[in-house]
Amino acid sequence: MDGPPVSPVGEEHWAPDQIVLAHRVLTYAGRLFVERDASGVVLVSSPLSGMAAVEQRYPAWALGPFSRIEPEFALPRSPGVFALVTEGVVRYVGSSRDLDRSFGARHGLGHISRRNCQSSGHEEPCRLNRLITSEAKAGRGVDVYVLAMPKRRRPARIEESPASVAAEIVAANRGDWHPPE
Repeated sequence: MDGPPVSPVGEEHWAPDQIVLAHRVLTYAGRLFVERDASGVVLVSSPLSGMAAVEQRYPAWALGPFSRIEPEFALPRSPGVFALVTEGVVRYVGSSRDLDRSFGARHGLGHISRRNCQSSGHEEPCRLNRLITSEAKAGRGVDVYVLAMPKRRRPARIEESPASVAAEIVAANRGDWHPPE
C-alpha cells in the first residue's frame, strides 16, 4: 500500500487500551489494515496459483488467498508477545524476536511471496495472513495488542523469553486461530 492506511468510510472503531491475559498486560498497538481497491473490495493474491500440481504438493495454509496487510501504527522494534483480537475475542497469541518486522509489509505477515508459501518455516505468517484476509472479507477488523520485552545481550532465562511468555498465555487462553495440538 502506498499511502497511509485508511479505514472503510463510516466505520467507527473502539478498542480498550490494554488487555490482561494470564496476568500479563498487553497494550493496544492498533488495527491491521488489509489492502483494498477503490471500491473497498479486499485485494487478494495466491502466489502459488498457476503452478502445476500445487494442490497435491502444498498444504492448505500455502495456497492462499493472501492480501497485503499493514499495521495502523508502527510496532516496537523489540522482541515480544502479540495477541490478535477480533470483536473483543482473542483469536491468536504468538511471540516474535522483532514485532515490527513480524508485522511489516515487506518481510512479515503483511506480504506473502511465493517463496514464503514454499517454506514450512513460514507457515505461521501464511496462516495468519489467510485468517486476517478472511476476516477483512467478512467485514471484521483485527486489533493487535503487544507486550514488548527488552532486548537481551546475554541469553535470556528460559522463563522470561517471549516464546515462553506466549506459551504461558496460550495455555490460559488458547484462541481458535491456533492449529490443533
